[in-house]
Amino acid sequence: MTSYDDADTVIFPAGAATQTSAAEAARGEWDAVVVGGGMAGSIVADQLSQAGYEVLILEAGPGKDLDLAEYESYLSRFYGAVVKDNQSPYPFNPNARMPRSTDTMPVRPDTPRDDFYLVQEDKYCTDTTFTRVLGGTSMHWEGKALRMLPEDFNLKTKYGQGLNWPLSYDDLEPYYRQAEAELGVAAEVEDQAYLGMHFPQGYVFPMHRMPPSYLDQTVARGVDGMRVNLADDDYTLQVRSFPQARNGVPNAAYDGGKGFVPVGAVSTSQVEEGERCQGNTNCVPICPVQAKYHAGKTLAKALRKGNVKIVTQAVASKVEIDEQDRRVTGITVKNYQSLASDSYETYTVKGTVYILCAHAIENARLMLASDMQRMSRSKLIGRNLMDHAYLLSWG
Repeated sequence: MTSYDDADTVIFPAGAATQTSAAEAARGEWDAVVVGGGMAGSIVADQLSQAGYEVLILEAGPGKDLDLAEYESYLSRFYGAVVKDNQSPYPFNPNARMPRSTDTMPVRPDTPRDDFYLVQEDKYCTDTTFTRVLGGTSMHWEGKALRMLPEDFNLKTKYGQGLNWPLSYDDLEPYYRQAEAELGVAAEVEDQAYLGMHFPQGYVFPMHRMPPSYLDQTVARGVDGMRVNLADDDYTLQVRSFPQARNGVPNAAYDGGKGFVPVGAVSTSQVEEGERCQGNTNCVPICPVQAKYHAGKTLAKALRKGNVKIVTQAVASKVEIDEQDRRVTGITVKNYQSLASDSYETYTVKGTVYILCAHAIENARLMLASDMQRMSRSKLIGRNLMDHAYLLSWG
């Protein structure tokens, strides 16, 4: 069985140049320009780097390479914060603001407020709090890595609500497995095979499930086996472990018996072992031992290859488009000097392919700011934002 002591620690070769300046980036032409150094941007950059392409990542937030010292500074800020919301580990950045928990309320005539980053005037209110630092929202996510149910793709047919997806669960199933490998998901197939969710014969998750807590076991004694009726269907309840993107015990049967090697801490300067999940109470917003997956683990792999560069403190402000052929010709960025200053310089970077990975809200905002709605056939940019409902109980 693969032991946790064999976990990879991602380090960079001595003198590896992973960052570049905005001015230098604007002088060349890249195979791909990726906006956003979060989970999606890092995975895209890693995949392209494996294929030998030259990739530039534009990151609005501060950060160097998510090295150990920087990660520790985030922890220290979190420990010292009076209000420990999702953004408390990260410094206030007037040049690339991000929503705070206090933004998650609708603005009504009797409560006029316009100082939030997200000003929400409708009766419906999103409580999304995406993070604008290198690593993106993976720097504060809960690490839950659920697959969607097969019926989720056919809501119109099954429940008469919404629209059916053009894709099915079976279409996405192979990609779920790829994602579970990249994130290092801990779960058991026998727990997750419910309500039609199915897996290929012999598949196991990279790591065994996180053990149920005492509270989980106590609730399960009263809930397991209970029957409920929903939309004329009967279901049997069972308390299950969430699939978690957290280092646990590697499954020796993974990948046909090859096992799984988890990624520990990432550092640009020294070897760090990282840790298995220790059950800390503050994995949200930040795991003290880097047991929880964050995009820096994928980004580190991409950066080691030498053909991926990062420009931080570079806020993508406009997608440049040729009016004649409607093709993107560049991304204009505002490269600010520091968090304490509002001065910046403007550059335009060019590539063969441009990929926006800046979050559902930021992607739409950037496209609308670039007047792309006018050129859109559907006129749906920034519309139909969807999120998942959830209920959390904290103690």
